Parts: sequence; structure tokens; C-alpha cells
Amino acid sequence: MKWGLVLALALSGCAVPIVNGAEETDANRVVVALEESGIAASKEADPQTEGRYRVLVARDDASGAAQVLRQEGLPPPETKGVLDALGQGGLVPSRGAEHAKLVAGTAGDLERSLRAIDGVLSARVHLAVPAKAAFEGDQKDSATASVLIRHRTSAPPIQATDVQSLVAGAVPGLAPDKVRVVLSAAPAAGRPVDRELSRLGPITVTRGSLTPLRLGVAAVAFINLLLIGVLLALWAKVRRANATLDDLRAAAEKPR
Repeated sequence: MKWGLVLALALSGCAVPIVNGAEETDANRVVVALEESGIAASKEADPQTEGRYRVLVARDDASGAAQVLRQEGLPPPETKGVLDALGQGGLVPSRGAEHAKLVAGTAGDLERSLRAIDGVLSARVHLAVPAKAAFEGDQKDSATASVLIRHRTSAPPIQATDVQSLVAGAVPGLAPDKVRVVLSAAPAAGRPVDRELSRLGPITVTRGSLTPLRLGVAAVAFINLLLIGVLLALWAKVRRANATLDDLRAAAEKPR
């Protein structure tokens, strides 16, 4: 399959990166989304960023791939967790700045957890936590939150009550009924007929690339047959020449 995709990219034109510097999980999701839409894609290590990956598509498919990824919300935006947020700051951070970082990091961790659920395309978590009550065990229920989840199927992959429990459990002083959840179903990505995947032997390509692939294979086969014919003709000519030399030697060696 991998070599088939590489050959398809080569036949369709120069390959260009559509995603750079992505985590391996996100890069895999990008490849799956593109293949489900009929666009051949391959994943490789990003030469610019160690430990990250990039996704390549044929140059002619770049615009269509960008549209698919925009519709699917891929790759997901980089969100900083609590450890990332608290690791950045001034030499003498203020209490308010530390509070803002902690809230932002908590929201980032929640977004990552929600995006990890199969069927969730994107997740945004907005936390409104007063600095006085933030993470200090204040149970006045003054904190609120709102969550927006875009999912692939018509039925949500997670119930709103489960989202409320998850978010409320991560923020002390936040009651589940103070979490507003919006679940939005994304329209299914259409696949043009010429982007349907077809198989030619062990190779899987789009239906639009099937004809060029067949022509390429036929051309290679014809060239191979032509070369075989030339080699056979040369071999026969050499054999005739050797036979003639043998006859001349035999005639010269006969006693007169």
C-alpha cells in the first residue's frame, strides 16, 4: 500500500507537503481523512522538526486536500497543557498571570482529552474561573465553562452530560450544571467520482489516476519487450557470427 501511494504521487506530479511539524497521531489522522476522501497521501518524518511528521500529496491534489482538512478540522491546533503553560512566564510572575496560565493550561488539557475521543473532529473549551476561587477549593460555584465539540457522525460520540462531568471534575468549584455544551455535527465530506479509489494489482490509486497509471505500466511493459527483442536479435547475430568463424576455422584446418 505504501509503495502504491508513493507511485501514485509520482505519477500525479511532484509531491508537496500539506501538513508540517505534526505529531504522529495527528499525521495519521490526516492521512486517513485524505484517503477517505479519495486523495492519496503519505506520511514521513519532517526534516525540519525532529520527532514530528509531515504529510505529502500530489501537487494537483493540494487544493482539494486543504479543503478536506479544513472541513475535518485537521490537524488540530496546538494547545498548551498545564505543565506547558506554567513553564513559561516572567522572572517574577504575578498571581493573576499564574492564574491565567493555569486556567489556559487546564482548558488545553481538556481539549486534548476531548479530541482523543473517536469521532470528535475538534473541541474548544472556554473556562471562566474567577481568580479568587481558582483552584483553591472555593465551592461557591462561581466558575462557568462552555464547550464546543464538532463531531463527524450525526449522533455525537459523547453525551453532553459526560462532557459536563469531565470539565467540572477538572476545575474545583465548577458545578456540572454550570458547563454549557454545544455539540455540532460536521457535514460529511463528499467524494467526487474521479477521486474514488481503484486498484491495479497491488497498487491503490484514485480513479482519476488509474488511466495514467495503466498507460505508464503499458509503456514500461512495451519498452521492456522492445529491449528483450533487441537483446534476442543481438544474441542471434552473435551466434551466427560465431558459427561463421567456426566454419572458417574448420575450412582453414582441412588438409589440402
